[in-house]
Amino acid sequence: MPKKAAMEAWKRKRRTEYLEQKEFRYYIFCEGQQTEPQYFNGFKKYIESNPIYKDMVLIEIEPCGAETMRVIGQAEDYVRKNKIAKGQIWCVYDKDSFPAERFNGVIERAEVLNAQNKDVQYHAAWSNECIEFWFLLHFSYYTSNNHRTRSLTLQCQKRTLNLPRKLVCNIAPGCTSLCI
Repeated sequence: MPKKAAMEAWKRKRRTEYLEQKEFRYYIFCEGQQTEPQYFNGFKKYIESNPIYKDMVLIEIEPCGAETMRVIGQAEDYVRKNKIAKGQIWCVYDKDSFPAERFNGVIERAEVLNAQNKDVQYHAAWSNECIEFWFLLHFSYYTSNNHRTRSLTLQCQKRTLNLPRKLVCNIAPGCTSLCI
């Protein structure tokens, strides 16, 4: 076996052993490519910095840049390609203005996949319209009828400007766009 191939096999074996040590495994597939992954990466860093949980919990975050049904499709592909045998797969997406059958299709597909394999469980999680609105509601009472084309991130920044940075970053961990 060539030296490089032996080294790759050794790395693969160590990664497999490392994964097997983790009792809880979460794979998060996000519709967005920036805000949602930043948000979940904040939780990941928080968990990995905790000496109690860092050896128990594995969190992998995959930004998909796709809409609902494609998110669960990419999650299925990832599970298949990486031969994941145990874990929770979370598909996170916005409730946009598309037909209900596509929105509900993720939940229905997750139920089918869950029936096939009890060790790999799929879950759907969604926010209304966009996740930035959820952040905004953490910091202020907001009743305006606001469409997603208006910059909700800017609204969040305006409303969190006078709040302590640590408070903002604890509520929306990893969202550096809010922690100004």
